[in-house]
Order: sequence, then structure tokens, then C-alpha cells
Amino acid sequence: MKNLTKKAPLIFMILLLVAICFVGCSKKPSAPAGPMGEKGTWGIFVYLCGSNLETKTGAAGKNIDELLSSEIPDNVNVILQTGGAARWRSHYIPSDGVCRFKISDGNLSQLEKLPQSNMGAEKTFEEFLTYCVKNYPAEKMCAIVWDHGGGSLGGVANDENYDFDALSLAEMDEAIQNVSKQMTDKFELFGFDACLMANYETADMLSPYARYMLASEEIEPSGGWDYGALIDSIAGDKNISGGDLCKEVADAYFNKCRNSDKDATATLSALDLSKFGALRQAFGAVAQSMKEDAVSAKGIQQIAQSAKLSQKYGGTTDIEGYSNLIDLGHFAENFTACEEAQGLVAAINDAVICNVFGKEKSQSRGLSFFYPLHYDAKQLQQYFDGVCPSETYEEYLDFVYTNIPTDPIKFSDKGSKREDGSFGIKLDPSSIDYVLSYDFDLVEFALLDKGENLEYIDLAYSRFGRDNDLLGSWADLDCHSNFRGIWITLNGCKLFVTPIETTAEYVIYTAPIILNGKRTNLRFAYIWDEAFEMGGYYKILGAWNGIDPVTGMSDKELTLLKSTDSIQVEYPYLMVHYYDEGDGFEVGDVVPSQRTVDVPVGTNGYEVYEDPLENNVYVYQFVVTDIFGVEHYSNAAIMQMNKTYDELKANPLPDGVYAADVFGIMEMDGESIMVA
Repeated sequence: MKNLTKKAPLIFMILLLVAICFVGCSKKPSAPAGPMGEKGTWGIFVYLCGSNLETKTGAAGKNIDELLSSEIPDNVNVILQTGGAARWRSHYIPSDGVCRFKISDGNLSQLEKLPQSNMGAEKTFEEFLTYCVKNYPAEKMCAIVWDHGGGSLGGVANDENYDFDALSLAEMDEAIQNVSKQMTDKFELFGFDACLMANYETADMLSPYARYMLASEEIEPSGGWDYGALIDSIAGDKNISGGDLCKEVADAYFNKCRNSDKDATATLSALDLSKFGALRQAFGAVAQSMKEDAVSAKGIQQIAQSAKLSQKYGGTTDIEGYSNLIDLGHFAENFTACEEAQGLVAAINDAVICNVFGKEKSQSRGLSFFYPLHYDAKQLQQYFDGVCPSETYEEYLDFVYTNIPTDPIKFSDKGSKREDGSFGIKLDPSSIDYVLSYDFDLVEFALLDKGENLEYIDLAYSRFGRDNDLLGSWADLDCHSNFRGIWITLNGCKLFVTPIETTAEYVIYTAPIILNGKRTNLRFAYIWDEAFEMGGYYKILGAWNGIDPVTGMSDKELTLLKSTDSIQVEYPYLMVHYYDEGDGFEVGDVVPSQRTVDVPVGTNGYEVYEDPLENNVYVYQFVVTDIFGVEHYSNAAIMQMNKTYDELKANPLPDGVYAADVFGIMEMDGESIMVA
């Protein structure tokens, strides 16, 4: 007893040191001790990384104008930090340094000018937040990051003065964690006036440091948020909560998009981060189910099909780039084979307190997540290294994509002419659990030149794109063409189209065009509507530049087409030289390029509609995509038209009646016709 008494102080000190060590090593802040400012006060801290948005169009300056036009009440401090742009177009903002400003009485007052520093760096971000909470503490503090966004992988705020370096989620986490150590309370609201940042990974990172998060699942057109509405909402109720402020800002943003006719694909949503613990638990349960299901191809197929049918955001093609962001709630709704999925749906519905979206993003539930429908090993490793918030989900992805079979799709018929004149394929029964989708590529086929005695032939292949208008029995792994001799056009000019999203309400397509001399992508939708003779109609959404291949950031703006615009449609194009070796033709030079066609302006400006094909010969090839996102190609059929343009214009063909005969079959050895 005597010895234990002597040891007690030592044991107590050891336990105390262990406790201190654990507290010191924790990444999460301690519970808030109380507000940092007087009741009713607000601090609005805007991290304005101008980037090329400001340099090219003055976009940041326009949002500053909204703040300057607002009557900022005495209980609100609005602090800005500018940087990241090679040129600031307005308000005499210096471009050779990082500047801090306060907005009051309609004036932009410079507080200090700092040496040039990287707005995409953790230290710069941390120093700004530290400056704000130290010098302008308030009961409720709102931090907003303004610029391009790249989703969970790309991060946000890329500085064009520093090779477009951006803040990663890991860098933001470290910076906010350090700032939070100096705070007695959480941020009331953390917002991203940037594309693609309303994702699970960002919310998971932010959940310890803020009460609410406001961001967009999709790109943010129309100049971003309405900052006048933000200030007016606080002026109207100085005690407004962060959640109610989110609702006001979201509604005002959507009205801004509607007023500029860019609301069709607009989104903005807010999360109550106090509910994120339950959401994290529900996500973990679904991830565990996915991991267990992944032991069989059938299990992976059910998951991949659920993801493919889910609402998508950002880029989804080779030309636009790949964001690999899908709606988490919609995915859970589609994942009917998983009992835990309904719990995830309920948790999302509970956490998402407001959610605005356009008609062509109608399946948005307020929160996206990373799912690699397009597999890229480098991108997946990046996700594992610093982004993935769930060990179980990482184990699922790692197992699936490191165990891809050598040949999951096998053809028992790689392409043949059927009795009804169509072109068809059939897969081996072993492929049944590996198929994700069937599509076809269409190529315009033209003879450019030939030798007098056919010693050589020069052929042109212009790819018109991809569609899924097929017939057949998916259960029997048998499908065939439904080639009715029509294609999607812009004012009669065939488009190189790729369907990027299919729902029960619409199909969204993308097609490369040259708009006023600059290459971009035309996005349009087919809206299912039985009130129309063809069962629906096409609607142009606008032109979008896609994901910048250098910065990895999503372009923020959607450009509407005007009748004064100059437009060319663009096609991938191959010229192939075949030469006669005596016993058959061999492939010689293959020259890839782009073919362009000028689009005439119609009486109604620019319109998308289906029109008959005009040439005589086309090449048709099936594309089977497996559950890992890998494409498998059939042989290719040479289709010779049996109907003229005028005949098809006067009498469009119904399903199952074909506008071309299979003239011949080209053996492709598993390759695309466009890389022959």
C-alpha cells in the first residue's frame, strides 16, 4: 500500500503526458468555447484567386462590383484578398502582389499590399484566414473561396502566376486546421464560389471546422454567386443563421442563372455539417457492402451500372476531360441491390438543407463523389494518396481496378450480316457479368483517290461519333444495328456527338465545335416529351470549354450561342493510304487530322435536329464497354445506303427498317476504326 502511494504521482504524470500528446497530435479542433465576436456580428472573408477568369473577362471584378453596390451594415466586415491573376482589370487592383481590402460605404479600401505569393499554396491561404479571424473576429464568420474548381481531385483556386498551382483538399485541411487552433468557435459557413466542389470528399475535409458548406456539384455559369443577395440577407436579419443564409444565396444564384438563361444545368447546395457524422457512417456502410460485392463480377456490374445511371458532373469524355464525379444520392437510389443504400439516401436528405438545380440536372441530390467510370491509373493513385476519406472505399476501388481480367469481353460473333439485313454481334456467355453498355460508332467513308490499276487506294474516315440506338436482346448478349440513315446535326451539319448522360427525362450530348475561331464543346440535350411527333426535342444548352488539360480545372462558364456567331463543326479525321502488294491491300500511311465544316446560320439562329445522311457509304462499328470502363470493338461493317437524302427526308424510317445494306465486313482485331 505504501509503495502504490509513492507511485501514484508518477502514474498520474505519465497519464497526463499521454493525454497532452494525444490532444496535441489530433487533427480535429476541440469543441468551440464560444463566439469570437459580439452577438449579431458577421465576418465575410473572400479569398479571390482571380486566375484566368479575371485576366480574360474580369469576372472577379464583376463580383466585387456586386459587393460595392450593396449597403453593408455596421455589423458586417467584408474582407477580400486578391491575387492569382496575371492582370486585374478593374478597381486599380495591383497585379504584382497579393492585396487585402475592406469594403465599406461603397468603397474598396486597401488594407495592405503583400509581396507576390502563390494563392494556390497552403501558407498563403492560411495566412489570409489567420489575418481575418485575428483582426475581424465576429459571432458568425463566413469564408468563401472564389475561382475555378476541379472537384475532389483538382481542388480549387489555381494561381496562373505559379503554373496554375491549386489548393488541394489536403492543403486546405492543413491550413484550416492551423487557423482553427486560434479560434474559439467554428466558421459559421464555408463556401466555394467555384465549380464541382459540392462533393463528399470536400465536405468530409471541412466538417470539423464549419457548421455549413455551400458549393456547386456542377459548373457555375452566370458569373457565380449573387453577392448583393448575400449582403442583403444579413442586413435584413443580423442574427440569420448560416443555414438560412445558404438558402438565400442559393435561391439568388439560381435566379441569376435563370435571368441569363443558363439555369438548365445549374446547381448549388448546402450541407449542415453537424449531420456529417451520420452521413460518414452511412457512406462507410455502403462502401463495406461494395467491398463485399466486389468479390464477384456480378457484384461489380451492379455497382458500375448504378454509377453509370447516376447524374454526372463536369467532363465525361476524352475531348472534354474526365471529372469522374457522380451524384452520391442518386447513386445510392440506383444501388437497389444494397440494403444499406437507403440509409445513405436518408443521411444525405437529412444533411442537405437546400438544393437548387436546373431541369437538365434533375437527379441532383446535393452531394457528388468520386467514382472512376473512366479508369485512369494516375488519377486513381492521386485519389488514394491524398483525397479518399474512407479506407473501406479505397479498398473497394483498389481491389476492382488492380484485378481487371485480361479479356472480360469475348465475342462469339464479332460482326456479321443478319437475315434482316442489319449488322449484328453476339457475345460469349462468359461475358454476361462484365458488360456495362453497348454503343456504336459511325464513320463517314469516302474514296479520295485510286491508282489506274488499283495499285493504291486513298480512303477518308470522318468519325461522326457515338450513339446507342440499337436493337436486340441484352439478356442473350445479342444486338444488331438500327441504322435508319439519320444523324444529329447543327443546322444540317452533322455533329461529332458523344452521349454523356442518359436519364428517363433527357439525354445530354457533347460535340466539338469552333466558336468564333476558338475550339470548344457544344452541349445539348434531347428532352423526352410525348407531345412532340418524334417523342421529344433537342435543346441547346451552350458551349463549354471542358477541363483545362494544363490546370485540371473545369471551365466555369457556359456560353450561349447567338445568331451572330461563326461556327464550324469539327470531326476526327483519318486519311489512310492502302497499297497493293499483289496478294491484297496493305495499310500504308495513316494521317490523323481534324476536318471542319462551316455551319450556316438559319432563320432561327442555331438549332440541333436530326437530318438524313447524304453520302453513299458509311462504316459502322459496335463498342462494348465493360464494368471497368474498358472499351472493346467489334469488326466494322461497310454500309451502303439504299435510300436517298430526299427519300429519308420525306419518309423517315421506323425502328427495324434500315436505310443501308451491309456491303462488306472489315476485320478490326479489336481496334477502333479511327485508329486503323
